[in-house]
Amino acid sequence: MSPAAQARVLLVDDEPEICWILSRVLGEAGYEVTAADTVKGGIDAFEATHPDVVLLDLRLPDGDGLEVLRRIRELDDSAAVIMMTGHGTVTSAVRAMKLGASDYLIKPVQLEEVRFVVEKSLEARRLVAEVQILRAAVRERAGHETLVGRSGSMEQLRRLIGQVAPYDVNVLVRGGSGTGKELVANAVHLQSGRRDGPFIALDCAALPETLVESELFGHERGAFTGATQRRVGRFELAHGGTLFLDEVGNLPLTTQMKLLRVLEERAIRRLGGRGQILIDVRIVAATHVSFEDAIREGRFREDLYHRLNEFTIHVPPLREHGEDIPELVHHFLGRISQELGKPVPRIAPDALQALKSYPWPGNVRELRNALKRAAVLASDTLALSDLPSELRGRSAPPPTLEGGGTLKDVIRHLVAGAERDLIVRTLERTQWNRAQTARLLGINYKTLQSKLKEYRLSRADRDASEP
Repeated sequence: MSPAAQARVLLVDDEPEICWILSRVLGEAGYEVTAADTVKGGIDAFEATHPDVVLLDLRLPDGDGLEVLRRIRELDDSAAVIMMTGHGTVTSAVRAMKLGASDYLIKPVQLEEVRFVVEKSLEARRLVAEVQILRAAVRERAGHETLVGRSGSMEQLRRLIGQVAPYDVNVLVRGGSGTGKELVANAVHLQSGRRDGPFIALDCAALPETLVESELFGHERGAFTGATQRRVGRFELAHGGTLFLDEVGNLPLTTQMKLLRVLEERAIRRLGGRGQILIDVRIVAATHVSFEDAIREGRFREDLYHRLNEFTIHVPPLREHGEDIPELVHHFLGRISQELGKPVPRIAPDALQALKSYPWPGNVRELRNALKRAAVLASDTLALSDLPSELRGRSAPPPTLEGGGTLKDVIRHLVAGAERDLIVRTLERTQWNRAQTARLLGINYKTLQSKLKEYRLSRADRDASEP
């Protein structure tokens, strides 16, 4: 369909010759054209026809074209308004742009230029409408990807999100890998006054150092080898909304300095660019590493940390709210069933017990991926045999004195569980550097290797559990 198809144009100009020729040219191009020659006539015609584009003369016999523009903006802020002005009133045209005009033409107008500007304005209007539809779809999808669980820690998490979301402060989300930090960031966005703006995410750990600044701030053509065209960065894309910086602790120190300046000045400069670009962005940052250690070791700027950390939200690891696992399993199996196009399988009691007994070092993400793998294998019932091997060995409930276990059995189980969790947390802290983990735990490397084998811990399994 052409841009002109079924598009309505309102022409407001007191010069009959201009009205006649523009009406004819735009009509032949397929537009439905209505003309008016006064301020009152223009406003009445706008209310009657609801046009997509308005061609508006700046000077009219009964008033100022800006008066028409203000009224149009009160009635409909999506209509494209193109001002037409003589050479001596360019300053007024610029003022009109500030009031919401989308473009302006200098008289005497060129017919090809008129057609081009009208088409461009219609295309921009269409793109805005598409963006609004996409944002609505994202919000709807985010509504399904909610924080699941009724435990005390999850209720406290929801309370914190609800308390900080309405206030335009930067938020630091802390928690282990796979705990759902991006979900928390999106919940902050959706409950804020910026909910109708974009939510843009950037995984700082996934980018090479040479590209991170281009991703954040954008670049101009020719800024560096391979920059063949201008690129808009994440800050500009997030204008009016929220920018989520995941694993912000991985940013190089040089980029940290530039990020601090952006937060202070509320403006960015593209790589290779000369002028500053004002931005209106709320920052939600996340990390699973210790900022305190990174600052002490000189890997992260303390002043940037304080800028980001205007409010902190801690996301609990799954092992601290294991009572939510049955609800999480039900939620994930419903979503996975839709993705795979399979009926939701019933979960066998021993399989559910295995899921409840496992410590989940990869947290909620690992649980979801384990369920997806199992759902692929399962038929009507998701059985214990469908679960990954590291889960199947933990299906038996922990020993209790009431259940016939001895005191030694109970103590051995508790000590083993605590030891395993401590090893997992230390491995995550060191990003699975085994030598450093052994030093921090006060054991030799051979002992750590033995423990990893005993508890079936491996980096490969952990990576495989993350998308």
